[in-house]
Amino acid sequence: WDCPLRSNSFGTITITFILFGFICYDEINTSLNGEDPPQILGRVLFWIGAIGHALMTVAKVGGWVGRRLELEHVHPHYMILPVGLAVAALVGPVVGAFAESNGNSVGNVEIARFFYSFAWLMWITIFVITFFKVLTQHNSDNRLRHGVSIWMAAPCLLGLADFVICRNDNFIGSDHCAAKFSEFYFIGIFFAMVFFWASLPHIAFFGREKFNMGYWFECFALDTLAACGCLYYTLNGYQLSQTLQFLFLTIASIANTCALLHTLVSVIRQREVFTPENKWGPLSFMKLTHEAFRGNLATLRHALVTLDLDDESDMAEDNLGLFAAHFNRFCILHEEHSKHEDEVIFKTFNDYFADHAKKYNEDHAEDHLKLEGWRALANQLLDKAMSKEAHKEALEKLAKELPPFFDHFLEHLKGEEDNLQPIGRKHLPLEIMKQISRDVWRITPAEKWEVILPFIIKNLPRQLQRERYLKVLCWSMPERAQQFGAILYRNVDAVTWERLRTELPEIIPRGAPNFHRYY
Repeated sequence: WDCPLRSNSFGTITITFILFGFICYDEINTSLNGEDPPQILGRVLFWIGAIGHALMTVAKVGGWVGRRLELEHVHPHYMILPVGLAVAALVGPVVGAFAESNGNSVGNVEIARFFYSFAWLMWITIFVITFFKVLTQHNSDNRLRHGVSIWMAAPCLLGLADFVICRNDNFIGSDHCAAKFSEFYFIGIFFAMVFFWASLPHIAFFGREKFNMGYWFECFALDTLAACGCLYYTLNGYQLSQTLQFLFLTIASIANTCALLHTLVSVIRQREVFTPENKWGPLSFMKLTHEAFRGNLATLRHALVTLDLDDESDMAEDNLGLFAAHFNRFCILHEEHSKHEDEVIFKTFNDYFADHAKKYNEDHAEDHLKLEGWRALANQLLDKAMSKEAHKEALEKLAKELPPFFDHFLEHLKGEEDNLQPIGRKHLPLEIMKQISRDVWRITPAEKWEVILPFIIKNLPRQLQRERYLKVLCWSMPERAQQFGAILYRNVDAVTWERLRTELPEIIPRGAPNFHRYY
């Protein structure tokens, strides 16, 4: 409820009550003796949903007014609330806000107008704000992009509600009602075409990730468009209207069926449904850098074991060069990552909790001195001018001292993740996290990033982690996205690059296929 992004989804509960009331109430089958239990149940469900949604809307809008937010927190999910009011305005005149013995059609229309008024106002207001936000912000979390489809659902539902209110009002002709409804319907069609274009592979705004519950937003939006298509064909009977009706009904049916099957499978596999989501943000690059360290340590251990100075074959010489290259990159990343933590990240944490990171700052200083000595020994292994005895002595020292250090380093990483990273997740505002990322980038020279970025991408074990690392950087520094891409384009293999640029087309540098100018 406190989350500014996801709390608005509580409105789907009350919307569901209203729609169930709409299904239960069948005015054609009303008996001669008055309303049957299904009609009474429909009215009860309508009032539970409508009143609950109105109160929720008042509470959330009041919270927006009274609490400080930033543009990063504003998202099209906010439009769930006015959409729910539009649903109440649509269902109100049909179900009837009051029983026949205690009300009339005029009263039902006025109740519907009560909900419709604020729904229309907030639709315009929230659409303008969220449209501006989506255009100018990165929208890094793909799971939140599904909420954009509510832009299509809102005008469709408002059009349906406006038509129902208009037809139940005795003072307005049906032709005027149909003309006004068609304008809302056409807005929905335009949004459908826009979203189709945004889903194409060269943009890939939608559908980048596997199934999650956010896909039901698209289903709901397609349902509202299909409902508008059915009403529009009923009003004019055009052949084109019938074709659009069948098209939208088919697309909506396929989407709902696929989402239902995916949901059932997710419930059976205990994935996505009723499972807490992984939270990540601009500071997640810290944890992902640790994962790259862990991935490279396994490589270093294996390379260290395979070294054999008595073997004079080309393969033995290649193994020696490979170990020295890996260890050199490891030392560069350790040096820069320690500097990031000491001068930027942990400094901020210490500002919140004095000396909380002191132990880890001291570890960095000690480990840095040790690594410099070991790096010198690794370079000696490549020095042809040195004697074979000196080479063996250097290798024996490395083989003896590095494995215990690797174990110590893993414990060090785990300690930072357990004791320091929760400060960033639970105490730092989003803007400070992004500022930390920018400061981290600034204090490391560009030639070091040419080593660090490919090192992290190559040593993260899972593709999702590689994509997440780049998304985190682009979240904080969208203006440097193509610089990240240029570094990776030069330093990773073709398959890795193709998978990354497909998922993050914004990183494609100038001259590469599908490049799009940002500046």
